[in-house]
Amino acid sequence: MSDRQLTLFSKTVIQLMSEGQLHVMHRYIQHGSITTLDHSLMVAYYSWRLNRRFRLKADEISLIRGALLHDYFLYDWHVSEKWHRFHGFRHPTFALVNARQDYQLNKIEEEIIKKHMWPLTVIPPTCREAWIVNVMDTFSSIVEVMMEYRIFAGLKRKWYERLDEAIFKYIKENIIEA
Repeated sequence: MSDRQLTLFSKTVIQLMSEGQLHVMHRYIQHGSITTLDHSLMVAYYSWRLNRRFRLKADEISLIRGALLHDYFLYDWHVSEKWHRFHGFRHPTFALVNARQDYQLNKIEEEIIKKHMWPLTVIPPTCREAWIVNVMDTFSSIVEVMMEYRIFAGLKRKWYERLDEAIFKYIKENIIEA
């Protein structure tokens, strides 16, 4: 992956993180010990890589943005509260409502957020970008759960080492330490 190609990904991520409340996702755990922000970054990165690797011709900016916002529900789903029962079925709607409030979304980005949990969302995705995120979200979730077991300890390092250092630097300086 060339520096110029990574710059497209990094710039898109950093721009989105400088708007809205994407950084708040750092407070919530998604799977195992992985934060919702880290999970979304991984889904975005590997969705983008999959698109490039197999020349799927997806809209790259929409793919990255939609993947970053696919779990933008902004609550701890591990804390049992009545209003977010059946989280797996309902969180795409919560994420979409929040994303619409904080960002200007296009139709592809909305489709990604709404349909990323298919088949739990019943209606399948209608665009290639949403299919890509659906696949990578499922795969990422499995990897994140597996990383919690010592036998897969090396998996975490390999999974994260590909993500652009500029993104982690931005997160550390502007979000975690803020």
